[in-house]
Amino acid sequence: MSTATGKLISKSLILFFSILPFLAGSSFASAKSGDIPSAAVRVPPMVKEESVSTYVPSEAAPGQGLAVNLIFSAKPRYKDGAPVVVVVPGGNGSQGLDFSMHSAQQGFVEVRFAFPGGGKPGFVSSGIYDYRGIKSQEALRDVLRFAAGEITDSQNKKISELLPFHVDNKSIGAVGWSNGGNTLLVTLGKFASELPFVNWIVFYESPVGNMFFPPSLGGANDMIPNKYYRQGTAATGQVVVDFRKLKYDKNASKFPGSHKKLDEPEIPGLAFFDDNGNGVWEESREFALPYSTDIGVDKQIYPPSVTKALLALPDFQPKVVKIPPGLTALERKRLKGEAPKIPFVSYEESIAYFRERDGSLYIKDLIAQHPTLAFTIFSSHLDHLQRQPDHPHIAMLYNTLLENKPKFVRLNPSSVYVGAVSYMKPSTFRENRPNSSLNADAIDLHLEPEGLVPDYVYMEAAVAELADRVRVGKWNKVLETPLVNYSNGAKPPEEAAPARKSTEMSADDSSSSEQSSQSKSGSVTERSNGKSPADKAGPNPPKNAKPGASSPKDWPFPPK
Repeated sequence: MSTATGKLISKSLILFFSILPFLAGSSFASAKSGDIPSAAVRVPPMVKEESVSTYVPSEAAPGQGLAVNLIFSAKPRYKDGAPVVVVVPGGNGSQGLDFSMHSAQQGFVEVRFAFPGGGKPGFVSSGIYDYRGIKSQEALRDVLRFAAGEITDSQNKKISELLPFHVDNKSIGAVGWSNGGNTLLVTLGKFASELPFVNWIVFYESPVGNMFFPPSLGGANDMIPNKYYRQGTAATGQVVVDFRKLKYDKNASKFPGSHKKLDEPEIPGLAFFDDNGNGVWEESREFALPYSTDIGVDKQIYPPSVTKALLALPDFQPKVVKIPPGLTALERKRLKGEAPKIPFVSYEESIAYFRERDGSLYIKDLIAQHPTLAFTIFSSHLDHLQRQPDHPHIAMLYNTLLENKPKFVRLNPSSVYVGAVSYMKPSTFRENRPNSSLNADAIDLHLEPEGLVPDYVYMEAAVAELADRVRVGKWNKVLETPLVNYSNGAKPPEEAAPARKSTEMSADDSSSSEQSSQSKSGSVTERSNGKSPADKAGPNPPKNAKPGASSPKDWPFPPK
């Protein structure tokens, strides 16, 4: 990346010691539990969420089509309709129907879906799952088109005909939950001309980049992170890893059975960093790289840089022998022996695989075609998937977006929106300036604190802020109040002060605030979220982790 813009995160290679230290032999998952009781996490009050299920036709799902759920509450966010958000599930699975971000609590219609071949008993998308390949992308394209009212469902009904209120087709957004961010970017990049109505995108700690999913620098289930990654390099757009100690053990396996549980092929063999040079993987001391799979492929798939390093190992080099003259062709073949069996795909195949799944490859062209797109990246001190303390996936994604100059990009939502959603003081949360450089050497100062609210609260705030900005047309850098006053009708907690009223109103509601007639409060359904070490589609119970600093720092941060 060029530094000419003066807007990039610092490229210093300083190791961040200010975030959670990682101890050899300690589990990352255990570091996230047992420190703060779940009762200490504030869960905002909520109203009842309703749902409508339907099928959406798609060439990717021949037959009955794609299984789609619409989740909503009684009161739309705006007087003339509800904004729509499509949630692309994380992980590498096909199921997204059980996932809930609870954006319905903020007056949105939340669209959930299952990729081809995925779903629940009795409600399944037709087709065959291709591990986020072209069929998955075509499916997402068609779900987005349905959400915008561009196409009808299998009963010839538009989305507005399935809901008890109007839909605001001017405000269509999407959330890439973890790895869903890669699928979303690839889809929007490939089908940009068919999806001009998508106004905004929110990422939930998305591992955008071929070294981040699966986590080749260390994941939540790894006992240790990849210490051969050079800290800070991801902020430059180049993930630097020293592969000199890379080895391959044909008899070892990392997390045996984990792929089988996900209905993926379980392929023996292991790429790892041989710290002590004995050729045997020692799980508690040596980092092993995860692999990807694909339909119809019986070999492991590693990122291109890893594949290139593996192919250079002696084990995978052709046998070199001196062949004396005068031998027959059969004798020469026997003398040479068989070529080494390689248990992973070729370098060219690796490039082709990640070209279909690495969202970072599509950002430049996407923004060039849709320069008015707005982006928000959510990230907190403890990532749900990545282990490196410099949060390389966040630095790289933010920098890549910033360098390509979209209309709006920020790390973490406006603190006034988080405060309004959580019924807490805005000063409790981070306030990063949009479209500005952030200090990568102290990235923890830009990340949301832990242990205060479930992560979906931040995501609710992020989608609400971007939808309101699109509607009102206000893109000033820092907000003093929410642009639109919204209440879902739930009774605020008695101990908390009510959210501040907005002094700004939407362009067509200048005569009165959006906070008007209170809707009847329904029964409270269970809300759960948090950070899943396995990055499964759908939130889990609130994470319990040591909270980070809750007081904001001075803004803005100067570029390095």
